[in-house]
Amino acid sequence: MPRQVDHVRRRREIVEATLNVLSEAGTRGLSFRAVANEMGGSTTLITHYFPTQRELLDEVTTQVLAGWDDDVKKLDAQEQTPAVRLQALLRWLVPLTEQGLKEERNRIHLLAGQLLGEENRAILQATETKIRELIRNHVTGLVPPDEVERTVELLRITTNGLVLSVLEHPDLWPPERQIAILDWLTDSLGIAPAGAHKPRGHVKAGAVSRS
Repeated sequence: MPRQVDHVRRRREIVEATLNVLSEAGTRGLSFRAVANEMGGSTTLITHYFPTQRELLDEVTTQVLAGWDDDVKKLDAQEQTPAVRLQALLRWLVPLTEQGLKEERNRIHLLAGQLLGEENRAILQATETKIRELIRNHVTGLVPPDEVERTVELLRITTNGLVLSVLEHPDLWPPERQIAILDWLTDSLGIAPAGAHKPRGHVKAGAVSRS
């Protein structure tokens, strides 16, 4: 009998291989051949599921955003108060781990190559919209309604700036320093968890991050 193929799993494997290629070679190095080589197969393995690169990148976006939703649900389930859930989300948004750094490197590759095609712009727009939605959902209720959008902007600018700083100078931005900046910001905005304020230079242990 012919071997049955788990099509859902195969699509996940193709997406994972695509992300690996993107991380290592950027958008200019992304091709069906490169993804097939990453998987140790032929291009027909890829085109059977994704006839065009646009369809492949659409699936990458769908799976990445779905994974984010799952991650954030797990984070929220671990925390008891809105302020602590926001703290966990902000730490999740910055590259505290190698996996987080890899994911952000992929996003920057797409940003650098966005002029190469509409596909890249669509992915960037979708991911940015999702990030702001996640922040907004966690900020709502912690600040007055008329300050929600301004707070979202500030938190997003800060997390994005931290990402770029880590990518440019990883040795200067270890996880402890990233966490200290985030904790200082939420404390300054009055939305830090109760009792979270620490003396200058102290970093709270046990950071939550993308694993």
